[in-house]
Amino acid sequence: MEEPQTNAAPSNSDHYRDMARKIRELARELRFPGGRQELLDLASRYERRAENLDARSAAASDQDRRG
Repeated sequence: MEEPQTNAAPSNSDHYRDMARKIRELARELRFPGGRQELLDLASRYERRAENLDARSAAASDQDRRG
């Protein structure tokens, strides 16, 4: 069952964090340790991507204020 759509689109970093959360939920349900670890690794990569996007956004904001 899909969640209802809202008018406000999540930021890119929020999207990656949400996907990481969903992947972790799937990993908890997986009974094969190797597959579970692969999903957890993927979720970690999504989290890092979100952090990178936040850092880039903050750097762009700082540059706009100075520029």
